[in-house]
Amino acid sequence: MDTFQTSSQTLPVDKFKLGKKWFWIGIVVSTLNIFAGLVYGITLVIEKDHRKEGLIIMVWAIIWALIGFFVIGPYLVKSGLLPKFQIIQTSPYQGV
Repeated sequence: MDTFQTSSQTLPVDKFKLGKKWFWIGIVVSTLNIFAGLVYGITLVIEKDHRKEGLIIMVWAIIWALIGFFVIGPYLVKSGLLPKFQIIQTSPYQGV
């Protein structure tokens, strides 16, 4: 176990608690933004000690983005909180 030196005492650093904290930060980041979650997950996958956490974060980012796009987005449009976007097509024979 590694130690952390302060001015008066030596404190043990619990790597599990530190890793657990950064894992949950990664989950929150991937909930807020898919690209940030994927980048953070890829950086954890590159680390040998945190591959499983990185995969979990990347999968969560993708699943949450799909839920947001296919479930939450249509619900917000149906309830009127988001505008409905429509593509307006014009006929090539209409005068400009």
